[in-house]
Amino acid sequence: MIKPTRCDSHIHTENSFDSETPAELQAQRAHELEIEYITITDHCDILDWSDADIARSNAQAAELNEKYPDMTVLSGIELGEPLQDLEGTAQALSLCEYDFVLCSLHNIRNEEDFYYLHPTPDEAHDLLTRYFNELLEMVRWNEFDSLAHLTYPLRYMIGRDRLDIDMTAYQPVIREILGTLAANGKALEINTSGRRNPDGFLMPTVEYVKLFRELGGRYITLGSDAHVPEHIALGMYDGIAAAKEAGFDSATVFVKRKPIEIAF
Repeated sequence: MIKPTRCDSHIHTENSFDSETPAELQAQRAHELEIEYITITDHCDILDWSDADIARSNAQAAELNEKYPDMTVLSGIELGEPLQDLEGTAQALSLCEYDFVLCSLHNIRNEEDFYYLHPTPDEAHDLLTRYFNELLEMVRWNEFDSLAHLTYPLRYMIGRDRLDIDMTAYQPVIREILGTLAANGKALEINTSGRRNPDGFLMPTVEYVKLFRELGGRYITLGSDAHVPEHIALGMYDGIAAAKEAGFDSATVFVKRKPIEIAF
């Protein structure tokens, strides 16, 4: 068997609201693929989360790490919208001793998840402006390890609704986001979930991975964003190719919040 990757740092289980897959099945599939490091990153969208689910996810990761001695199973969290409730965020971060905190933004302030939005082109411009501005606030906040799917809204605006989005207007703020990540020693995720569709794309695309590198970025994490076993490590060949094209020779996994570089 050819390994699709040595690591997958973005995996969900039934402890996430949008997955029904037991952690055991996710780990079993990763083991079949001979992946060396996986990180369970169940959702903690800060306006609607369960401490019981997060604690259970953390405990199951530890149990699976014992069960598969030739594969490292790490405990993570996908921390969504952290600035929208800083008290809740502090509580979530103190709940467990995570290996990895993956930070994401699925819905900007006073809006639903982009999944539920079907904007006109003008509405899309307003939403994207607010999205990248809130993302910049998040990276300045800095209490995480890697930034998930930088271009998340485009999954729906372009990938689903086929809007013609000109990204030129957002380049200055994206540059500031990536520069801040690099200066703070944080990682940028290459999220490969878009490759589940024939015409899907990485989030972010290689141009932004290159820009991150040019601005001094040192660490990238690779994540399939799998919610079912068949999506574990899917698209990783493309993710690794993008990372190499940008000048990276390794992906990073986090163990007890410390980066470990894993050569491709």
